Amino acid sequence: GLETRAEQVEAALAEAQTDEEIAAVEDEVSKIEAEKEELKQKKANLEAEIAELESELEQLNSKAPTNTNKERNDKKMTEKRAKQEYFTREVEDFYNELRTRLQARANGQVLPGQVLPSGDAGTAGAELIIPDIVVNRIRERIGDYTTLYPLVDKITAGGRVKLILDVDTGEATWVEQRAAITEEDDSHLTAVEFDGFKVGRIVYIDNSLLEDSIINLDDYLTKRIARSIAKALDKAILWGGGPIIKQPVGIIPQIPNTNQVSAPAEYEALIPLLGLIDTGEDASGEIVCVVHRQTYYSKLANLTLHVDAAGKDVVMLPNLAQPNFLGLRVVFNNYMPNDKVLFGVFDKYTLVEREGTRIDMSGHYKFREDQTAIRGIGRYDGKPVIPEAFVLVTLEETAEDDGSEAEGGGGNSH
Repeated sequence: GLETRAEQVEAALAEAQTDEEIAAVEDEVSKIEAEKEELKQKKANLEAEIAELESELEQLNSKAPTNTNKERNDKKMTEKRAKQEYFTREVEDFYNELRTRLQARANGQVLPGQVLPSGDAGTAGAELIIPDIVVNRIRERIGDYTTLYPLVDKITAGGRVKLILDVDTGEATWVEQRAAITEEDDSHLTAVEFDGFKVGRIVYIDNSLLEDSIINLDDYLTKRIARSIAKALDKAILWGGGPIIKQPVGIIPQIPNTNQVSAPAEYEALIPLLGLIDTGEDASGEIVCVVHRQTYYSKLANLTLHVDAAGKDVVMLPNLAQPNFLGLRVVFNNYMPNDKVLFGVFDKYTLVEREGTRIDMSGHYKFREDQTAIRGIGRYDGKPVIPEAFVLVTLEETAEDDGSEAEGGGGNSH
């Protein structure tokens, strides 16, 4: 608008004849210049205000948490809340009592139930029952250190008597809506007897930990007990010798001879063997491949590496971060022998967990190392309820393997 008025004033100035007309035009020019200066000042003030707001906004953005920081803060809050829920009065009392007993042992005092050199016993049993919340934490941590425990079917049962469980997965019976479901002959049902065998480990706690926080003592204790029981469970699920040696029954010793085969490490030889897995009428369940880590990387992972004549990959490269066998989940287990692969539906193995995991004082004390020994004990039994649901494959050496070994001077080419 000012530019239009300025153009009009210039035209009027050119046409002005008298002094009065010239003075009127000059007066209008002065007004336009004054308005321009006022607008310039307003513009400068606005630009300064904008700059100040942008500076404040930048400072706010720098202080605002990013998504990563937000996720980290949320995780910390979740962990803090979980700790508050876990370390209840019952848990604190348990660890305070445990610490009291350990300190008494470290000071050479006689614990309740401890056998004295004279052969006499203390006044009461030294067994210290773990609160359920700590037992559940140990069970959760067992899953952190074992690869097979999360795969199998788990049943929690109390007491110490033997259990006879119906693990049959037959179909239900259809009847008229008002009719009663009649009991049929149960001779064909799958009834399996389970005992409760003890598994335990003596854990040595350095006496310096007795002065530490309950949180650190709990972390140390539950981690050690869970890890040792996890290793024992993993080995028993695969190789357990059964009631004769007071262990669960392992999968591999029970696999029928028809499901124990040898084959070269080639897709066309291994894939048909999955057809040997028989779960009866129950078609549900995930087939999992269990193998030693070394066997997978030396024998199975490279099966996906194929190139055409032009040198281009024609098969997807193996995902080494998430191992799989043609889409089947691969689980590593170091109790599997090298060059053997176990395919199976692992929920056809039933593991019974008995309640009453406990900690008690060991009869041993390592004075030299300044450590106190305690025992962590659990009771389990298990067995494959359908052994035909598993296939054990022994990988044969191929001619290519033999040639590469010979070329390498007889060493392991992988």
